[in-house]
Amino acid sequence: MSSKNKAPSTPEARAEKLANKQMLRKVFTSTFFKAFAVCLAILLVCSIVYIAFINPNQIEVQMDKSAAAQQGAVVPNSNGTSTDTGAGDTAAALPTVTELTASSTQEEILSYFNDAINKVKPGNCTVTLTKEVNSTAGGIEGNLPSFLTSMADSLIAQNMGEKDVSATPPASTEADKNTIFPVENESWSSKLTAADISGATVADNGDTYTITINVLEDAPSADTAHNVGHMGKAFSVVMPSTIEANAGPAASVISNVQTGHKDGRITVTVDKGTGNVLTANYYFVWTLSLTAASMVDVSIPFGLEKEFSIAWN
Repeated sequence: MSSKNKAPSTPEARAEKLANKQMLRKVFTSTFFKAFAVCLAILLVCSIVYIAFINPNQIEVQMDKSAAAQQGAVVPNSNGTSTDTGAGDTAAALPTVTELTASSTQEEILSYFNDAINKVKPGNCTVTLTKEVNSTAGGIEGNLPSFLTSMADSLIAQNMGEKDVSATPPASTEADKNTIFPVENESWSSKLTAADISGATVADNGDTYTITINVLEDAPSADTAHNVGHMGKAFSVVMPSTIEANAGPAASVISNVQTGHKDGRITVTVDKGTGNVLTANYYFVWTLSLTAASMVDVSIPFGLEKEFSIAWN
């Protein structure tokens, strides 16, 4: 059509053309950002699997909170209240116990457990990691597309099961035991009080006791740290700072990182004659919750079990 025969431009035609352009721009922008969010989600899923299973032992120390804990400062726990973290207060709240019986109370069992487990790091013994098992603890929650959820499930499944711990050397010095034995990177192993546990039982095996301590849950929080809440007083809890430090390429796009811990169980065997811990098994479920690029929310629970043998010299 020549310019002479071209239809004249009318206000209505111009308005329709503008509306079409705006619609195309809106569709492109929406599609682009959704695709961008999906790409970030893929990166995020891969990073989560890396953090949780391939590189689980790089637990960073929160120096400010750890220092405050050692000095008996008051720090917030997971439900927003305050917990006095002084070791002296913990000891004073529990009775002194040198032996256990079928009639021992939970407080007495916990007191005996605290004394026994806290002897490991400074004691004349060698600690060996004998088992480490990663497991699923529930499904992925959030607004990930279904195909990404399937991909994440597949990646996680590939990294489940028992790890080869043969390359982890036994720890005989106090510094090495501080690193390998819960609570990792601390000089102590338990600051549990009666208010932190849901149960404590003992079985008399003749020469040994088997003690099981069940610890109360801590909801997901950005303030998760050693000696904070309940689980942080006896477990090597996974801290948000660790996730952020090991997130790799995803570090710049994640926010609102929180970790929570539940189903905490510690089972130890203790020699009745010496009060020395011979074996220790730790199990808990930890939940990682975070947001990617302010668009994708995800929450994934993982199970972690570690078992140690302790040989006394």
